[in-house]
Amino acid sequence: MNFLLQIFIAVFKIMLAFYGFWFVWQVLLPILPGPKKNSKRIARFADYFTDPLVKPLARILHIHPRYLCALFLLLVAAAQVILGSITL
Repeated sequence: MNFLLQIFIAVFKIMLAFYGFWFVWQVLLPILPGPKKNSKRIARFADYFTDPLVKPLARILHIHPRYLCALFLLLVAAAQVILGSITL
């Protein structure tokens, strides 16, 4: 059971690391140099992956999606610290 729990924690940390990177990308994308139009950017698809979570929640909370991504980034970082402190 201990082994399975460690595997679950490791997989969850990898997943959190991916979402952490993705939220950093979403926060930095508007201020990175390059064309302002999403269709001209290299990562024009980047907005679609967070639409199911970020944009509807931002509309409900009346927060700019970029600020919501920054908040999620802090939550992901806190979860990483909590998972890193678990010793079995």
